[in-house]
Amino acid sequence: MRSAFTLIELLVVLTIMTLVMGVVVPKGVKMLNSYSHRLDRINQNKQLSKLRAEAFLKIEDKQIIIGNKKYFITKKGVIFEKSNDNN
Repeated sequence: MRSAFTLIELLVVLTIMTLVMGVVVPKGVKMLNSYSHRLDRINQNKQLSKLRAEAFLKIEDKQIIIGNKKYFITKKGVIFEKSNDNN
């Protein structure tokens, strides 16, 4: 019986692992970026919901800027979105 691997067997395994990592790593990075954007959007929605409730309860208008968008929240809790671009 053999007690060790041959050099060819090790090279084949390393080649297969390299190919698999070449496919898996880019997809993993893409998945993490997608998750990060989704988490940012959820946090923005939470922030808008909180301000909407505050505006409704305190009967006053609010405004907030998130990224390049400006949001106006009326006393009735209605949210208006306006782009904040200088084009």
